[in-house]
Amino acid sequence: MLQKLRYTKTLPFCIGLLVGIVLCGVGVWFLPHTSAASADRGSILREHDPQYTLVSPLLAAEVGSEASFPELAPVKSAVGAVVNQAVAAGDAQNVSVYYRLLNSARWFEIHGDTTYAPASLLKVFVMVAYYVESEHGGGDGLLDKQIRFEGSANPAADVPGEVIPHLVSGKYYTVEQVIDQMIRYSDNDALTTLTDNLDPGTLAALNQIFTDLKIPNPSNEGTKVTDFLSVEQYSLIFRVLFSTTYLTPADSQRALDLLSRAQYTLGLVAGVPPGIVVAHKFGDTTDPATATSPAMPELHDCGIVYYPDHPYLLCVMTRGSSFASLQALIQKISTTAYQQTLAHCPASTSTPCFPR
Repeated sequence: MLQKLRYTKTLPFCIGLLVGIVLCGVGVWFLPHTSAASADRGSILREHDPQYTLVSPLLAAEVGSEASFPELAPVKSAVGAVVNQAVAAGDAQNVSVYYRLLNSARWFEIHGDTTYAPASLLKVFVMVAYYVESEHGGGDGLLDKQIRFEGSANPAADVPGEVIPHLVSGKYYTVEQVIDQMIRYSDNDALTTLTDNLDPGTLAALNQIFTDLKIPNPSNEGTKVTDFLSVEQYSLIFRVLFSTTYLTPADSQRALDLLSRAQYTLGLVAGVPPGIVVAHKFGDTTDPATATSPAMPELHDCGIVYYPDHPYLLCVMTRGSSFASLQALIQKISTTAYQQTLAHCPASTSTPCFPR
């Protein structure tokens, strides 16, 4: 997914973001972990806006540590067996999983502290920034604004194994159409076009996301984007979209609907029955070879599986020897998580899900 970067008026922020997504797939994304004792007591993440002195909107709340939910042990055990088997067989070097029942906030993670290169997972934040500015600054007209699409000379096949349908270079499209292209096809040219057209308000909104979610801003690192992202950290963006705690309900719905129409369907989507909606984003990159190790592909897929009455969040990040083996592993983890949810959560709101 290597592409030449063009300089923009929104430097240095866009250089940091684009290098992180396109060149090496690496970002500076650290959400501070609480100690074991404080995690047992729960934690709260609030939005802080200096123009509002009497309120502090709730973005997300952690109701307890993983140890608080022993009823999820069968799911973790089944998923963990798949992870361990893949690592033992050499199909993957590192695998991390985050699972969360969104209606009850029960969760677990496997190798949750392992960090990865986020790559195209970061595109969700660009989409959210445009929606924030549309709500608060630019009005509905921002998404209808016509911008010139900047296509690269040799567009890459951004979706693993597929050549995506690219927009026409030099033609004008609405911001909403370019966002659609970026999310549905993970199009790097669409990303570059959107970051080239960030106005001051939208750039400020993008910066504010990092502040609100307590994630260090890539612009502080310039082109030296060398840190990584964990499954738990990234999952937070899907939590605030599902809870409509960052965007309005209408725009949260719009974002998740777009994510549910993502072209890539060979990861999480392939692991659940047809007809089950999955709002998700994938990311892929390759760790460059060193003197002591070969190039190492990474493939991630994170999103919400809308299992009837009991939607759950599943985020899988992987690193291994080939994209094909990692893709098959993500499918198997998704299948296992779905089967376990089906076994313990009947599709009825009148029946308890994972009774204690």
